[in-house]
Amino acid sequence: MKFILSLSSFALTMILGLIAFTYTAINFPSTMRDLLAGAQHVRDQVQQLALPDSYMVWVDIFLQPNQIVLVGFSIAMRVVIGIVGSIFGRGRATSSGPAPTAAGDSPFGRWG
Repeated sequence: MKFILSLSSFALTMILGLIAFTYTAINFPSTMRDLLAGAQHVRDQVQQLALPDSYMVWVDIFLQPNQIVLVGFSIAMRVVIGIVGSIFGRGRATSSGPAPTAAGDSPFGRWG
């Protein structure tokens, strides 16, 4: 059950990140251009490190400005989902859950 919940949380994060990315690109194109310019600056700084070609090929593949911005939106959505989940979902679940009754229930009970 925990795996399915984690998987659905990841899928929701990716979908909301794509929606936020698209919404920003459509409704705030100047902001999106600024974000892409900042991501391009990050990529340029990494390229100036004079890394060997075996590393630079991965920089060329994975550090595209639009991918960096999309990852940023995904991280922001993950933070939002975590905050909302901690406010609404986890407060009730932890208060109604059983508390450990003895030191034997703890994984650290044998530590002395």
